Amino acid sequence: MIPLIRHCIPLIIFSLAFRICYAQKEANTWYFGSYAGVDFNSGSPVALTNSGMYDFEGCASISDPATGSIMFYTNGNQVWNANHTVMANGSGLTGDQSSAQAAVIVPDPGNADQYYIFTAGEYYTNGNDGYRYSIVDISLNGGLGDVTATKNVLLYSPACEKLCAVKNAAGDGFWIMTHEWSGNNFVAFELTASGLSSGVTSSAGTSYSSYNPIGCMKFSSDGMRLATVLSGLNEAEVFDFDAATGVVSNSFTVGPIAQTFPYVYGISFSPNGSRLYVTEENDNHIYQYDLNAGTVAEINASKTAVGSSGSNAMQTIQLAPDGKLYIARNGAGFLAVINDPDSLGTLCNFEDDGFYPGGQMITYGLPGFVENIIIPDTTNSGGAAFAVSDTSVCQKFCIDFSDVSTNNPTSWSWTFEGGSPPLSSSQNPSACYNLPGTFDVTLIACNGIECDTVTLTDFITVIPTPPAPIITISNDTLFSSEGLTYQWQLNGEDIAGATSPFYVYSEPGSYTVFVTDENGCPNYASVVLTGIDNSLSGTEWNIYPNPSNGTFILSAYRSESAMVEIEITNAIGQRVYFLSEGNISNSFSKEISLRNVSRGIYFLTIRSARERLTRRIEVF
Repeated sequence: MIPLIRHCIPLIIFSLAFRICYAQKEANTWYFGSYAGVDFNSGSPVALTNSGMYDFEGCASISDPATGSIMFYTNGNQVWNANHTVMANGSGLTGDQSSAQAAVIVPDPGNADQYYIFTAGEYYTNGNDGYRYSIVDISLNGGLGDVTATKNVLLYSPACEKLCAVKNAAGDGFWIMTHEWSGNNFVAFELTASGLSSGVTSSAGTSYSSYNPIGCMKFSSDGMRLATVLSGLNEAEVFDFDAATGVVSNSFTVGPIAQTFPYVYGISFSPNGSRLYVTEENDNHIYQYDLNAGTVAEINASKTAVGSSGSNAMQTIQLAPDGKLYIARNGAGFLAVINDPDSLGTLCNFEDDGFYPGGQMITYGLPGFVENIIIPDTTNSGGAAFAVSDTSVCQKFCIDFSDVSTNNPTSWSWTFEGGSPPLSSSQNPSACYNLPGTFDVTLIACNGIECDTVTLTDFITVIPTPPAPIITISNDTLFSSEGLTYQWQLNGEDIAGATSPFYVYSEPGSYTVFVTDENGCPNYASVVLTGIDNSLSGTEWNIYPNPSNGTFILSAYRSESAMVEIEITNAIGQRVYFLSEGNISNSFSKEISLRNVSRGIYFLTIRSARERLTRRIEVF
């Protein structure tokens, strides 16, 4: 059988970790930078110019989960309400707008009117401001909210600039992740309806010193991984995270990242967690690492510079509700955008001037959020919701959709833009995609009383089928044009071990080569061979030693005289040796020197007027 392609999920497999998609809107409105803002409620970003906030680095926003309208936002020092005025008691928070992740806002699981603002101080105070929290009660001031008397409560000090949050495994609370100023201790605090727990300490990864407290830390959208930059080492680290216990473990390092010394600053996983993106300031690049590449060495080897930004430093990376990554460019008039962040390498579609925020200036920061509020996990509640087997597939492959709505629906109406079929009333349909592009998916789930709708814009990415390979024949060897992986078949069955760009055939039949490209997408070509003669009758040939260091002895005993051509080619059919020898008869011996060729596999072909013989030889 053809090997499973990583983007192409068979319809019979349901044991994968499905991506769950809800109509939640807490991250739909952003405020950041120099009075800049973005509204994602329409499905596409719209510039906002009504902000009351100037912010240099870290900031946070929170929107109404039902409407997506802004409730409040902060730069870690001050808190602005929906009317863009500073809340009562909303000044003097001890986060710092010069901290990479100055704040993150987390709903209180025990009180729907209350929100925690967790803050982090900046590097140049040696972390002495520490990690703290303040509480906003949105029911105060006529629904605009105020900061309560619970303000600047110390968690611990000294502390880094790194701060992020994710839902816990039970779905009834959140983990707030922090890191000590020096040493290698992560400290995770769990917030549930019972309140804020004492921290869970994990000793993992690099011991911090120098500039390592600077820069960002992010969870993956599924909450299973954590990544952090090491600005002082020009590296980043990736960890496993246990959302049930809060434990961080199993680190590995990617880097060096920047072309010139530090520093690296922003970091983010792609929505499905398969890619890691890191920004660096001096050369103004953003790099992608393929976390599915295999070993740590292979992950590091996958490093690709997917974008650069001229003279504007690349800084914070933030996943948005539209599934794209937005990148702050200090001093620029545009946000950079990665349009297809799950795609490999430059296919992620980086745009330097990706979004124009209405004339407002970009600085270092973008708002931070609870990571799986943006791309929620299965623990979130909502109405219409669905799971998918993948969001990125090869052309002419199919995707499974599964209803996981929580409004007890009895009927379903699906719309698959670009899909076949385009409509379905099944609870758990499949759709096949025959043309490349990006496509929306809509589910309307009805329970006989009311209906709820969820639409994901540009949610499905269909990658084009690569060109069909070209098969060429040289002597008894089939050669395929370039691909990433190969599998040869004879008469529709895989040939064991035939996974090279060439194959030496020995019998007639229909030969097919399946080739994949860098995205794992397949195409194939076939050739039919009818009649093969690999002998020179009346002659016994021998070549030895084989393998050799480049010197071979070709010997033969032939019962009759003949003119013979001796040719040696490399694995792609290029000639490296040729000799025309006349009147070979009786005993024949010839030394062949290949000492000037590269090590590898070569093919020796001997031809007479009517016959031929091919042997594989190896130079080590």
